[in-house]
Amino acid sequence: AGLLTKLLTAAGVLVALLAAYGVWHHQVYSKGYVKALVDVAKGDARAVGKATQFRSVMKDCKAQGRGWDQTTGRCS
Repeated sequence: AGLLTKLLTAAGVLVALLAAYGVWHHQVYSKGYVKALVDVAKGDARAVGKATQFRSVMKDCKAQGRGWDQTTGRCS
């Protein structure tokens, strides 16, 4: 029972760490996404140019029948 308890404790710690990393990663991604939207809404020429460029790349990807990965901003 001692070994099983240690393994379950280690697994619990690992799951907690992975969950914390997932929450943190989502927050970082979300902040960047919101900032990009705000910059575009303000009419920031650089942000608008980047958004237009990425939209074009995404449309080309989908036109080729491939999938778009929003997280990485790349065609899959």
